[in-house]
Amino acid sequence: MSKYKIAKYKITDTDIDKKLIGKQVTVEKVKANGGPGSDGGRKPSKQRKAPAWFIEFRDEQREFNKQQLEFNKSIREDLNRVIKLNNLKH
Repeated sequence: MSKYKIAKYKITDTDIDKKLIGKQVTVEKVKANGGPGSDGGRKPSKQRKAPAWFIEFRDEQREFNKQQLEFNKSIREDLNRVIKLNNLKH
């Protein structure tokens, strides 16, 4: 006895072999072999949560990067102001 579901069907149309029309066939639904693009019949696993220390580290890095961008922006503005006040050329 197969562990797969078995069903019987009657062929009503085919592009391959016209002799098959009207014949009864037995088909089985089988699991994928695990090839490319196939999950092998497995359910998708739940996404794992990152550890708390990693989340804290990531948030600190984001804050640091935001502060660096603000600092760089203020330096550029100050430099542009000095250039403009002293009528300097870039």
